[in-house]
Amino acid sequence: MQIFYTILYTLGFVALSPIFLFKMWKRGKYRENFFQRFGHYSPDLLQKLGDKTRPRAWLQAVSVGEVNLALPFLAALRKRLPDLEIVLTTTTSTGYALAKQRLPADVKLLYFPQDFPFAVRRAYDLIRPDFIVLMESELWPNHIWEAARRRVPVFLVNARMSPRSAARHARFRWPFCHVWPHLRLVCVQSQPDFQRYLAAGVPRERLHLTGNMKYDASLPDARERVSLPPLGNGKPVLVAGSTWPGEEAVLFDIATRNPNLFLVLVPRHVERTPEILELAKQKNIRVALRKGEPSQGDCLLVNTTGELRWFYELATVIFVGKSLPGNVGGQNIVEAAASGHPVLFGPHMENFQEISRQFIEAGACRQVANGEELERAVNELLADAAQRERMATAARQVIAANTGAIGRTVDLIAEALQQTTG
Repeated sequence: MQIFYTILYTLGFVALSPIFLFKMWKRGKYRENFFQRFGHYSPDLLQKLGDKTRPRAWLQAVSVGEVNLALPFLAALRKRLPDLEIVLTTTTSTGYALAKQRLPADVKLLYFPQDFPFAVRRAYDLIRPDFIVLMESELWPNHIWEAARRRVPVFLVNARMSPRSAARHARFRWPFCHVWPHLRLVCVQSQPDFQRYLAAGVPRERLHLTGNMKYDASLPDARERVSLPPLGNGKPVLVAGSTWPGEEAVLFDIATRNPNLFLVLVPRHVERTPEILELAKQKNIRVALRKGEPSQGDCLLVNTTGELRWFYELATVIFVGKSLPGNVGGQNIVEAAASGHPVLFGPHMENFQEISRQFIEAGACRQVANGEELERAVNELLADAAQRERMATAARQVIAANTGAIGRTVDLIAEALQQTTG
């Protein structure tokens, strides 16, 4: 099975590597520690990780969202297991940059290895973990099989499985039928996720409904606060977070028809800044950049990473992107809702179905079908302060009712480790 999977993985990697390398090039800093992805490490890193005197955890957080989630999780893990040493790996260069900026100084940061047996073995030889924590959906068979050979417990936390992924698992049950038995715990976000993992073949006794850790991670930490410039010169502010191609055009049109509205655009990928600036030029929108020469504009384009939650706090109304027609999956709305301002999003929330359902049913957020509905909803909320406050209050209640997932997850991991060592 492993040989067959590795052959298919290699073929897929070769076929997709031009796209992979192009994305890395666009996102910048792709050269930094590039060969860690293939199990090659600097002498300095080999020396830092060479002397192991304490238990060591390996935490994998694929990109920016998972890194933001990993920070409060690893803090809670260390509080429960104070002697623990932690190595964090991430897959994307944007996730790596954010982790490098925000991680505690004594947490080691690496790139996650590609799922080739040789790269995975080298990573294990370097890190020598006592246990592994995978965030959300990071299931790489060679990685997990190597952990099983070394008798290293693997915990999948804040796990989710979309209906699309569930259909793929049902159609192609291998190689995951050979992966599930090697997961010590699978801590899932919601009851639908529980049922999907159960149907995919995860043993029921290893499945635990712990809730969504994003609710805990959405709570602001004053120690992380970022100083932001005043926005809009007294105008109401529409903050559009995690936007994707196609959505900026809709938002620019809304801003053009609402000259008393100040727009803040925070694209999901900062490397898209040049194309967004070109689009703004075509639409005669004056744009100021968050990072660069100070300038006046009708819109602020945030060309930095890791600051979105603080811009949400300055909003009058919020739109969360990757959700309008043409985009599939949605983005996390909990962080936006925690800001105390009303949140709008489009119809495509496939990756956040349970979260969006909870907020919609509570009247804490509004879902719109297209750009026209988005504009009407923005105008309604700008004109109705009482409605904005009602939505914000409902959002606070939803968040308060759903916090605690990080603590429950850490408790389960600690108990499982005690059983292993005991």
